[in-house]
Amino acid sequence: MSTAKPTLVPVRQIAAHELVVDQMRRALELGQFRPGDRLPTERELSDMLDVSRTTVRAAVSVLEGEGLITVRRGRGGGFTVQAPQYDPAEMRRELRRNKREVRDAFDYRVIVETGATRLAAERRRATDVTELRKLLKGMESALQVGMDEPSARHTTEFQTLDSAFHLGIAQAAQNDRLLEAVADARRRMWLPVGAIFGRLEPNANDYHESILEAIESRDPDLAAAQMEAHINDTRRTVESWLKR
Repeated sequence: MSTAKPTLVPVRQIAAHELVVDQMRRALELGQFRPGDRLPTERELSDMLDVSRTTVRAAVSVLEGEGLITVRRGRGGGFTVQAPQYDPAEMRRELRRNKREVRDAFDYRVIVETGATRLAAERRRATDVTELRKLLKGMESALQVGMDEPSARHTTEFQTLDSAFHLGIAQAAQNDRLLEAVADARRRMWLPVGAIFGRLEPNANDYHESILEAIESRDPDLAAAQMEAHINDTRRTVESWLKR
């Protein structure tokens, strides 16, 4: 019988503005607000998040300090989303030092996204398929533009649509906890990994069509298999980038 004592650590009281920062940062990282977008006003954010304007002000100050948004004071001012500024070479070096983190992020994605895709194929509605089809067309156009005119802006545009597509699949699964897990899995992958992509790769949109077709055909096994193949294809691309 084990005599090891349970390990407990002190509980830290989380300030309200930290919870607001976490929610807003997550929305930014998942591309729900794009660079150049205006965020809701301070009053609107206060109402949406059910917190005081003082709390919103404190959260906005943190995001401004991180370079995620710019704040313009006074009449006609507001909060504007900024494009993330990364040093791809430094990020690549950091990821090489943390290969375990990269592996774990992709493993996490495979587990939760294949499960969500399987359920989406079983539970999807016609409206889900229609919305996913629109996003797929948007990705096709964004990839073409990004390949013709490589730039960080076009890469971000594609990644935003890509996240919306994957989250749309999770929404079609009609399971709020699974949707939250997929959002978290993508955030954990793209936060350390997305920064190394200064341009789009030709295979960026591979598998999306076949995944959607399997969901539309209500084939859970095929849909899950195609999603797993897609994520592992991205994994191989990242591993190739890290070797450069």
